[in-house]
Amino acid sequence: MEQQETISLFKSLSVHKVLELVHLLEHYESDVFMEKKNKAANGKSVLGMMSVFTTIRIGDKVHMRVKGEDSDKVCSAVHAFLQDAGAEEEVLGYWEEEGVETVEKAMTASLNHWSPDVRHVAKSYLKTTRH
Repeated sequence: MEQQETISLFKSLSVHKVLELVHLLEHYESDVFMEKKNKAANGKSVLGMMSVFTTIRIGDKVHMRVKGEDSDKVCSAVHAFLQDAGAEEEVLGYWEEEGVETVEKAMTASLNHWSPDVRHVAKSYLKTTRH
């Protein structure tokens, strides 16, 4: 079974929320792909999801394609998650916080080796997540 939906978002998600969404999607068997402006990302990939969700601007649309037996449950879970995304952020545990720091360091260290498009996404992400 395959489902496709378009989600309208009005702000980007923080890195913590992207991690929460990826962890949520990992619990399902279905394959999940998010696409924004013809760039697709695996819904179970942290870096791919960051490239989609941390660069969202007002009015951007994200297309979600879900393929698998539990696709209806995935779609419902994503919609519920995005509705609650504006709520107070969940406090991450030590290892999750370490993972966020590791991703940020890896992205910063490898900026010189990326194509201009990827570099732009990484810089946008780093600007929105650093305090």
